[in-house]
Amino acid sequence: MDDQKQQLEPGNTYFLRFDKDKAFLADRALTFSQLGLATTLKSFEAKACWRIRVTKFNPATQCLHAEILSYFSEISEIDELPDEITNAALNRVESMRFKHIDTDRMLKSATASRMPRVSFTKLPGSDTDMDEISDQSSGSEPEEVKPAYQIIQKQFKVPINQLRFQLGAVSFTRQFSFYDQAVDFLITNFELREEFDAVKNYFSNVLKTREINVIAKMEINGGELTVLEVQSPEISKIDKKLIESVRFEFVASMKRKKFMVDVDQSLFTMEELLDKYGAEGFRSNTFYQNEQDLMADLLQITDTKHYRNLRYLSSVHAHHIMKLRFVHKPFSFVFLVEGEKQYHLIWETLDTEEATYIWHCDKNLPALKQSVRKLDDILNVIKVQGKIAYLNTSDDPFRRVYHDYSDLVDGFVKWKAELEQYLS
Repeated sequence: MDDQKQQLEPGNTYFLRFDKDKAFLADRALTFSQLGLATTLKSFEAKACWRIRVTKFNPATQCLHAEILSYFSEISEIDELPDEITNAALNRVESMRFKHIDTDRMLKSATASRMPRVSFTKLPGSDTDMDEISDQSSGSEPEEVKPAYQIIQKQFKVPINQLRFQLGAVSFTRQFSFYDQAVDFLITNFELREEFDAVKNYFSNVLKTREINVIAKMEINGGELTVLEVQSPEISKIDKKLIESVRFEFVASMKRKKFMVDVDQSLFTMEELLDKYGAEGFRSNTFYQNEQDLMADLLQITDTKHYRNLRYLSSVHAHHIMKLRFVHKPFSFVFLVEGEKQYHLIWETLDTEEATYIWHCDKNLPALKQSVRKLDDILNVIKVQGKIAYLNTSDDPFRRVYHDYSDLVDGFVKWKAELEQYLS
């Protein structure tokens, strides 16, 4: 055998010999599953032979793709069967796929002219089993055999936690009884991004289901399965408005989240907060490009009495000097206001009735960094011992501005006027 045939190149021709439930390519024995025939045929009672021509060989999968040139019911019909046993390349073949199979000629090669009994399995998509074709003394016609080409339509459910979110689509893999290999599906939706994979459970909450319904149309041709169409009503529902609801659901969950062991840190940047209290694998830029957007969502989902106060403090916060800091317990914010002579660190809660606390420091970056570290320690003490204990023992220079919740005055105007007295 020359080097070209050893490489199983396209155009090379070989003989595939059948004996009962096995096929032999040279001395390489293959099962019908390896040939992609298991869903159609169980065994050959005639020692048949097919002449095949290579169309492609995949070295990675060891799969040989071929077209059938001739169907012989008996090996004796062939004038000369070449000796291919020495072809080592043929022995590497692990599976075969045929470009097209002529069902009638396949059956004739399997049964020869005697039409003995030949067993068949259930064909994909059929409602009945083709148990056998036999030669009856009454001369009755054999039952019609369905062709190798089929269109199959399936409806099924897939758990959302088994979906893989990616750019513009979700994907998943499904195994069917009528096909040997797992089938990959891709449902497009151009609103989706791969970052959503870390928060897909929140999509379950908003969609109010843990599974999606899938309608798929597939084609089987010559042992090869192709997905023609696939869609899901749940995936189609995902638009900008639904993603916004998912974002709100995520933020509300993060705000409520608790840890069995307290974190020895109170002040977090947005990135640190989402990393600690968000979903595993969540990236902050999934939903938020800056801390103002996160704060806006927190204000929108929370029934806070300090809405106007927080909006004002956000507007005067010195973003160019320090990132906004978040406190998880109680959920609150620390703003930096740049005065003429000092920096001012202001602590304001989201949904409690705490007063507004103000700490001052010299107007230079080393002093500011030291004050932020000290404030983190102070908030840890308040978290563990309570506010009253801190107030009774602290000698830190700080101010408090109280909120007036009565209906007799505009509490925000009164609060703002008093606050500005301290922001020199």
